[in-house]
Order: sequence, then C-alpha cells, then structure tokens
Amino acid sequence: MTQFLLVLCCLVLPHLRLTASEAAPGDRNLPINQVFPPEAFYHNGKGGRVLDVTRPPFNAKGDGKTDDTQALTAAMRFVREHYELIHGKDFSYCEKMNNRNWVIYLPDGEYLVSDTVSQGWPAQAINILKGWSQVQTVSVDSPEHEVQLNVGGAQAVYSEMNWAIRLVGQSRSKTVIRLKDSAPGFEAGSKKAVVTFYLLKQGSNVNNGNVIQNVTIDTGKGNPGAIGLKWSASNYGGVRNVVLRSADGTGRAGLLMDRRNATSYLHDLLVEGFNVGIELTADAETAVTLEYATLSGQRETALRVGGETTGHVCLSARKLLTRDAPVALRTVHAAQVVLLDSKLASTQDSAAAVALETDGYLFARDVGVSGYRAAVVRNGETVLSGAFIKEYASTKPVSLRGDEPVQSLRLPVKDTPFVKPETDLSKWANVDTFGAAGDGITDDTAAIQRAMKSGMPVVYFPKANYVVNGTVDIPASVREITWLFGGVHRTIAAGKDGPGLFRVAEPSAGPLRLHGAITAGGVFLDHEADRPVVLEDIEVWFHHCRNYAGKADMLFPSPAAQDTAIWRLYRNSRSAGAAKEVFVNNSLFFAGDDQDEKCGLENVRAWARMVNSEHLPGAQYAFRRSDAWILGFKSENADRLFQADDHTRLEVLGGSFLNWAPKKGPAIVSRDSRVFAVCYMWSQLPETILRDEANGVIGMLPAARFPMLGKANGAIVVIQ
Repeated sequence: MTQFLLVLCCLVLPHLRLTASEAAPGDRNLPINQVFPPEAFYHNGKGGRVLDVTRPPFNAKGDGKTDDTQALTAAMRFVREHYELIHGKDFSYCEKMNNRNWVIYLPDGEYLVSDTVSQGWPAQAINILKGWSQVQTVSVDSPEHEVQLNVGGAQAVYSEMNWAIRLVGQSRSKTVIRLKDSAPGFEAGSKKAVVTFYLLKQGSNVNNGNVIQNVTIDTGKGNPGAIGLKWSASNYGGVRNVVLRSADGTGRAGLLMDRRNATSYLHDLLVEGFNVGIELTADAETAVTLEYATLSGQRETALRVGGETTGHVCLSARKLLTRDAPVALRTVHAAQVVLLDSKLASTQDSAAAVALETDGYLFARDVGVSGYRAAVVRNGETVLSGAFIKEYASTKPVSLRGDEPVQSLRLPVKDTPFVKPETDLSKWANVDTFGAAGDGITDDTAAIQRAMKSGMPVVYFPKANYVVNGTVDIPASVREITWLFGGVHRTIAAGKDGPGLFRVAEPSAGPLRLHGAITAGGVFLDHEADRPVVLEDIEVWFHHCRNYAGKADMLFPSPAAQDTAIWRLYRNSRSAGAAKEVFVNNSLFFAGDDQDEKCGLENVRAWARMVNSEHLPGAQYAFRRSDAWILGFKSENADRLFQADDHTRLEVLGGSFLNWAPKKGPAIVSRDSRVFAVCYMWSQLPETILRDEANGVIGMLPAARFPMLGKANGAIVVIQ
C-alpha cells in the first residue's frame, strides 16, 4: 500500500495573526454535572434509553467497597444483547437497526473493580468468507479461540461487531472507577485494561459512535501492567472530560488506542502517571483529534503515535500540556502529528521534547518548550532547538511556488462554546409530553414543534426513533437539543434543495447546541437566523448505504427518503449578509457536495474538530466565500477531497484520506482561494493531487511530482 502525508498551501496573502484562545493549554476540567429527567431512563418503562448502572438489572453499588466489576460489565453486555442484528441476504456488515442506542449512566460514586470492565466474552465478530452479501456473525469464546479462527492467515474473523457503547458519568471528579490495589492479572507485562471498548485483536472498522465522558479511571496501586482505558471508535466517537490516573505512578498506559479504528474527538483529558500517557498505535483509517489535555508524570513518553511497524495514523493535537516526561511526543513509522498552541515542559533537563523516528512526521505551530535540551530530534539528531516553535514542518514542501517558504494560513481559532448541561430538570422539555409518538413511523413534526415553543431551554428525545417530514423551527429560547443518540429521519423526500429537518429560526447571541443524533433523509439543520451553532456527535447516515436506509426495519422502522442527491448535516440557508458561525465536532457529512457542485457551504465561519465525509459524488468538503478551519478529518473513496471557491480561506490541520480504487482527482481544487492542508493519503492515490486556479492561471501538481510515493513506510510530502 502507498502511504503518504501531505501538506498543501496555495496562498499569496501574508499570514494572519493567531487569535488568542480563551484558555491556556491543558485540561480545563469542565464543570459538568450531567443529570437526566426520569422519563429518559429505561427503568421507568416509558421508552427511555438511559441505563442507570445502580438500578436493576445491574445493581452496582458505587460505595467504594463492593466489587462492581460484574455490574458494570452487565450494563455493557446489556447494550450488546439488545441491539437488533440484521441477518439474511440484505445484511450489511456495518448496519444495525437503530432501535435502542443506549446510554450507560454512572451516577456519582466510587465503583470498585477487580477485573476488566468490558462487554465480556464471548465476543461477537463477523465472518466475510462468503462475501459482503452473505455476512455471518461469529461467536468468539476467548482470545485463544480468535487465534484458532485465524489459523493460516484465513482471516475468518474480520471485525469485532459494533455495539455503540456510550458510557456517561455524572461528574468526573465524583464518578470514579477504581481498580483494586495489587489486583490479580495486572502484573508487569500484562497490558490489561481497567475499561475496554474492544476485545479482539483484529479490531473493527464498524464500531461507530463509542463515547466515554465525565469519569475518572484510577488504576490503583501495585498494578504495573494496568491500562486505564483501551479505546476505539470508527468514523466518530469521543473521550471527553476524563481523568486517567495511576495512584502510584506505575502502569502500562493511561489511554491506549491500538486497534483499528480509532477515529474520534478527545478533549479535556487529565492523564497522571503511567509509562506512557496516551499511546496511539492503531492502524487503518485512524485519525484522532486531541484538544485540551494535560499529561503529567509519565515515566517514558507522554504521547506516543505510531507502532513498531504501523503507519496509517494521524493525530491532530491542540492545547496540549505535558509535564516532566523524558519525551513529550514520540512519532514513528510515518505517523502524522499536527501539534498546535501547546506547551511541553520538564524540570528534569531531558534530552528532547519531540522525537521523530523512522519517518515520523510533525507539523508544529506555536509550541512552547522548556526543560529540554532540544525541541525536536529526528532519528537521533537535533533538528530544532530553542524555547518556542513558531512554525515547523519536518519535510520540505513540493510546491507550485518553487523554493519559496511555506507558511500556514493561521486562521483565527475559536474554541467551541461551552453550553453547560442544565441541572434543573423542570427546564427540560420532553417531546413525548407534547404528543410525539417516537415510533419511527408517525410524523412527529407538529409535536416536536410544540416542545420547541414551550419556552424550555432544553428539548430532549427519550425514545429511539422520531420522524420529521416538515421543518421544526428552533426559537431563541432553546439552547440545547439532545436526541440521546437516537434517530430522527425524514420519510418523505424534500428534494435536493428542499428544507431541512430543523431550522435555526430566531437570532440570538447565545450559542445553540444540538447533539447526539442519528439522521437520514435530507438536510439535518438549516442555519437561517444569525446565531452561533454547535453540532456534536451527529451521524448523518452514509451515502453508500442509502439502500439500507431506504428499507423499513433495516436502519429505521420506516424507510428514509431516497431522492435527495446527498444527505447533509448542515446548510447555511440564508447566505446573504454576515457569515454564519458554526462549530462542528465529531460529526459526519459536514460540507459535502454533489457532482454538480450545488451543495457546498457558502458564507460561513466554520470550526470543525474531527469530521468524516466519504463516498460522496462531489467534494467531501466544499466551501464558497467562507473561512473554514478543520482540526482532523477522515475521508475515503472519492476523487475530490477538498474544494475552495470564491475567496474561501480553508485551513486543514491533519487527517486521513483513503482510496481503495484508482482515482483521477484532483484531490484538492482551489479557485481564487487560499488553502493550507495537512493530509495523510494512502492506498490508491489520485492521479492529480492539486488543481489551483488563480485569476485564470491554472497550476497542477500530479502525483508524479512526489518522489517518495510508494516507498516503504510512505513518503512525507508538503505541497504548496
């Protein structure tokens, strides 16, 4: 396979001054007290999907004395066993009926465990020996059984099945999962997790939407082989507002991501102790965005990216603070790291803050370094010294402008507005109370509209599936809407240019947060009135799986509308006037385009953190008359990746682009615009990487301009 990293820059304007952000580097310890209304809970028998681990059938105690291992595992197992798997000739390996989409909830308490908390054995995987049209589920009884199933390299077990685990604590300081001191099995060399989201070595590319937030995981004392959290998620997922702590400083790693895939958005993490703070060694379509994290007291490395033989790994990190690790960042085997607005500090007179090994790649900007004799060492040789990295790329560019210096755009960066969860449950409007059926068949548009007009600041959807065939207007009084990871879809098509399911109808200076939805059938949100909008954890269903969504009881109880060109997350439905501000985190199909170039976003100021678009007929991300800043992305199977038109400024800082079939490209198109992009492209490369048009003059960069393409471990290239 061909692998490479790409940095693209087409600009003639001088770079802009970076706007100061609201917070210094490091974990912000977000003040979250996450509570839910009674009707949201499964235990109340009204269709809710929040599972309280302290209630039957789980009965965790959370008293710091009782062993809660089995209770927490039972909750994760419950999620697995209550997903409705689809079998028969129409079964697709990554599809499931969205009939539950649970949230596992841990109220404040100390949950003592003596073993790994997981879904438990037997694990379930898929067998593809007869092809994708005849996928079979396989029960895997143990790690030894998985080895037997793969004897001779037959790869009978392809992927661990997707269960969409959402583990949510009430508050991270008071919701603690703690491993018993000197627990059996966690001896040195064991590499055993306290909490894990996967069991099989083969890993998965279908584990959509795993989430863990608002918890502390403490590995206790006397557990030198312990890992706080083993994590993976495909296409979207999140680890946020989490503490990973070793009580005595020992342990293999705080956070380990060593299985395909690990695509997700991580933010506000505190990792204390361990040999390695965060280790990202998963391969194949792995792209992680990390923001606002503090890693302190690691014995070897604060952050390691890339395994002994692993490429295909992308990390985009911002606002990172490391303290007293011998090496703050180690990048190996063509792994790509973008590091922004961070501080790497040591009081131990350590050798190097950043170690690049075997073609590890780094783009660093505005990074402070203290207590290290070298800022960056590459294969043992110092390449950068000093106390501040203003801007550094570890590979010389291949450029339309010859040998002229390359600098990033430095677009102004805004943090995502923090919308604090509402703790007064009387201010939550339940759409069911206003007449919504939530059966995935009945049109609930009118009932949902009544809930929006109730005057309550929070509107929530307790059941698994809702239908909106009209447009629901969101007034200024609403500041948060949550679907609790449930579905909302359109069964009657609105046409390519038809209205969205929801619309920002009234202006406000206060931000509106919409999160935790699975949707299909048109445009999810029309941004009509002037108001900052935050979109988080929203899965717009995949374009290449439309035939599944178009059938009843495959993904939703009723068919999702089919005659729109593409399904989209967001549209600026009033593009005149001032640019709309939109923040997009951990979501799918933001700014996708059709082959007629009619669906790209126009006149927005966008900040996106880990977005995924793939298989679309046009550009995967397209903008006109916009400023767009993307910190991490994942895309696949497309001719065109980015398109910037009509004086757009587009800055892309890290991400993965995979094609498994030949593509002509161009992968990136810029028309009278300014583009800077750091990308990782692999497998089948487009014939043309860049087409740049400025004032009628066209410049081209074919793949042949990059001499390292196809080399072992991949080439690392920069183009301007």
